[in-house]
Amino acid sequence: MAKKILLTTLALALMASGIAFANGAKEDDNGWVGGKPSYVVGHIVYTFEAQYHQAVAKQIVEYGKKMYNAKVIVLDGQGKDDATMAAVENLIQQKVQAISLHNPNTGLTTTAIKMARAKGIPAVTTLIRPSEMIAPHVQPLEGPSSQRMGEVAATQWLKAHPGTQCRVFMLDFGKFAQIEEMRTGPFFQGVKNVDPTAVLVGQLNGESSTVKSMELTLDALQKDPKINIIFGGNDEMGLGALSACQQLGRGKMNNGVPLTEVIAGLDANVSAMAQIYNPNSSFKLTHGAVRDVAYAEMDTMIGMITGKIDPNKYAETQVLSREFDYWNSTIDEAQRFLEVNYLFTGSLKDEVAKASK
Repeated sequence: MAKKILLTTLALALMASGIAFANGAKEDDNGWVGGKPSYVVGHIVYTFEAQYHQAVAKQIVEYGKKMYNAKVIVLDGQGKDDATMAAVENLIQQKVQAISLHNPNTGLTTTAIKMARAKGIPAVTTLIRPSEMIAPHVQPLEGPSSQRMGEVAATQWLKAHPGTQCRVFMLDFGKFAQIEEMRTGPFFQGVKNVDPTAVLVGQLNGESSTVKSMELTLDALQKDPKINIIFGGNDEMGLGALSACQQLGRGKMNNGVPLTEVIAGLDANVSAMAQIYNPNSSFKLTHGAVRDVAYAEMDTMIGMITGKIDPNKYAETQVLSREFDYWNSTIDEAQRFLEVNYLFTGSLKDEVAKASK
C-alpha cells in the first residue's frame, strides 16, 4: 500500500526573490552559502498561464534557497506534451540532481520519470499521479473542498431561489480521471447532496484558458439559459465563465445573494479572491494549496538526493487544499492566505474595489 504522509503547516518566513530560468534570463547568484548552491534541481510547471503555477514555482525557488541553499531551474511546460518533454531533456542535459514535474498526461509523466532515472536523476510528481506509480508524489487533498464548494453553491442558490432545480455546467481539462476524482466529481456530488434532483447540463474542456472557457460558457448559456451553477476546474476557467455571464447581462449578485448563477473556481488565486469578495459578482467560491505543495516537492527532491527518500518507491505526501467562499470565509483570512501562498504584497480590499468598478 502506498505510504501517505500529511504535510503539517510550516512557519518559515519567505524572502523575496526571482525565478531562475534556464532560457538565459538573468539570475541573482548572491547569497549562496559558501559562494555557490549546495544543490541544483529542476522544476517543470504545467503552464505559466496560470497564477497557481507561477506561485508554486516562486515558492520552490525561495524555499529551496532559504532552506537548502539550492538553486532551482524552472521551465515552462506550456501546457503541451512536446514542450514538457523538451524541458525534461533540457534539465537532463544541465545535469540537475533532481526534477519535480506536473503534467496531466499520465503516460508522459511515467516516460519522463524513466528518462531522468536512466541518467541517474530522481523525479517527484505532483497533483496528477503517473500511469505507473514508480516515484514519490505530492498530492493536494482537493476532494473534500470541492464537495464543500458544491454544497455551499447549491445551498446559496436554493436559499435565494427556493423550489428551483440546480442546473450545473462544468469546465474541466478533458475529463482526466484524477480531475474527475478530485474536482468535478466531488463538486457535483456536493450539489446533489443539497439538491438530489440536480442535473449536469454539460461538461467541456476549458483547456485551462480564460478565453476558451468564456467561449464555451457563452455557447452553453445561450443553449440553456437556466444554468445556475458553474464550476471551473481552475480559477482561470471560472473567470472565463464569469466573463461570459457578464457579456450576457448575468454574473450578478446583490450583496452576496445570487441573482443569475453561482460560479466556483479552483486554486484560490488573487484574481479569483477579488471576485469572491466583490459582493455583486457571481464568482463566489474557490480552494487551493500552493506553499505546502511547493515545500513538499522541494523537501522530496532533497530527500531523494541525500538518500533519505527512496526515489524508486511510490510514496504520497498529502497537503490540505483550503476552501474559501464569500459566505463562510473572511476577507482577512483570504488576505493572509494570499500573502502566505501567492506571496501577495498588496491589499485584497483594494483588489476587490477594482473588481467592483
